[in-house]
Amino acid sequence: MFSLQTTTQRPCPHRVGAFTLLELLVVIAIIALLMAVLLPALSGARNEGLKAKCLSNLHAIGQALITYSIEDASGYTSPVHPKAETDWWFDGEYEYGGATGVSVFADQDFWAENRILNRYLYGSGAQMSFELYQCPTDAGVQAAPVNFEPFFLVPPAVNTSIFHSAGTSYRLNNHIDFLGQTPYTQHFYGPYMRPQTRVPEPSLTVILEETVTEVAKWNQPTYTTTGWHFKRNMFNVAFVDGHSSTIYLAGQRDMSAQYPNYWVLRGEGWRMDCYPEPPIEDKP
Repeated sequence: MFSLQTTTQRPCPHRVGAFTLLELLVVIAIIALLMAVLLPALSGARNEGLKAKCLSNLHAIGQALITYSIEDASGYTSPVHPKAETDWWFDGEYEYGGATGVSVFADQDFWAENRILNRYLYGSGAQMSFELYQCPTDAGVQAAPVNFEPFFLVPPAVNTSIFHSAGTSYRLNNHIDFLGQTPYTQHFYGPYMRPQTRVPEPSLTVILEETVTEVAKWNQPTYTTTGWHFKRNMFNVAFVDGHSSTIYLAGQRDMSAQYPNYWVLRGEGWRMDCYPEPPIEDKP
């Protein structure tokens, strides 16, 4: 007689794969290193994209200004408010176009429907976003040793964007001196209130600028102004011929010896003034 003997075998134990603590720490360190390398690059790419959007806005507004100038009876480079010669608030900086702002810029004279350039960019439609007038990184202006416009440093404008305050991030280049120094007092030296035919170099003459540019313009060349695109003394502008670009501007330079009785402000590839064309008197 045969007997059947069964043998029970234990399953062979096998090792379950897992990270050791040391391996885990190495992986975390590699990930942290990659993030440290890649995040600035990604942030820089995003900033460049926002800067490009701002330049596109300025280009669109610049083209609208050219169309306006062609149709304007006097050929002016930009709209002139009916009250331009009654009060300094209407000296061209912001009322040319944009949304309704706050405080004085919420007054009827500054309502969006009364800003002439809006018709050229948006037509007569009631629904307007006005995003062409808004720099995507508009962070207002910083307090500086010389504050060109204290309005933006007090409520309700302080700690908010220029777009929110004035209805547009972009300031028209009226290039006027408010310091009361002869011979600059009550004169426009830029393209404001001037026909295109009286702008010597349209491709170099600034017509619109990010408002933060004024902080750099009114302070000493040694003062650092961080632009809205996180670069020192670098600002987006539009030119009279309609194109847009980025310029470097750091303070005013005394050019009275070369250009007597004329406020000249220039840099590489740009100018704020219209010399040798005579200045335009600001009657108020």
